Amino acid sequence: MKARSLIIVVTAIAVLLVGCGSSQDDGSALQGTRWVLVTLGGESPMPGRAPSVEFAEDQISGSAGCNTYFSTYEVSGDELSIGDIAVTEMWCMEPEGLMDQETAFLAALNTVASYQVDAGRLELYDEAGTQVLVFGPEESALVATIETEEPLSTGGTVNARFTLSNTSSEGLFVLKWFTPLEGLAGDIFQVQRDGAELPYVGKLVKRGAPTSDDYVWIDAGGSITAEVDLAEGYDFSQAGEYTVQFRSPRLSHTARTSGDQADSLDQLEMVQISSDPVSVTVGG
Repeated sequence: MKARSLIIVVTAIAVLLVGCGSSQDDGSALQGTRWVLVTLGGESPMPGRAPSVEFAEDQISGSAGCNTYFSTYEVSGDELSIGDIAVTEMWCMEPEGLMDQETAFLAALNTVASYQVDAGRLELYDEAGTQVLVFGPEESALVATIETEEPLSTGGTVNARFTLSNTSSEGLFVLKWFTPLEGLAGDIFQVQRDGAELPYVGKLVKRGAPTSDDYVWIDAGGSITAEVDLAEGYDFSQAGEYTVQFRSPRLSHTARTSGDQADSLDQLEMVQISSDPVSVTVGG
């Protein structure tokens, strides 16, 4: 595999047209799920190399099969407009046909004009109303839980116990980046106070290529735990009702064997880790 750090831009067709089926006006049905490709032009993707897409506020990102991509999007009713798509430039020699699939996927994504979420599937249509892409929700093998101790006082520590569980039938190497397994080194939690989201004010880490030391092994059905002080990255100085939820890391990686571990940033992608929000009460 030949990897380079260049970025290329694929020009998208930004159109707003009436779509098919029913969707929520604000696009909330798109968000909160990592969608994995089920069919491309009616055909199934290559096993183990299915492209993905995730919608977050006005941003869209995912894996095209070999490269990662990202863009902006707008929703109005069933209408979906995707902006110019930026794609990392990497050439995957294997499996044969992967780059052809990626080219076809990005071309189809460029034609999207409308959408519907039906029976748990995301269906994307072009301007003519033809179904071009169908996605299903990714089944996450990784589940995160958060526990805090109360009562908590303003200005004090907010210790959170983070447990990452592997619910699959096989052991996994998991990249520790952007999880509490490496400490609090980025905006890895969504924290709200009385319904208003709080900005991250903690340290940020500049990263090079991942190494084997950046991975942790989790047995099938096993788990690993770490503790962090949330107050080191978020403002808990005011009394109120807080909610805390772990964010699935946008740059991460999992591997079945040590030989499958990533050794470059180009190999990283979003890893879906399901997590329910927890409530935290901070008193005076």
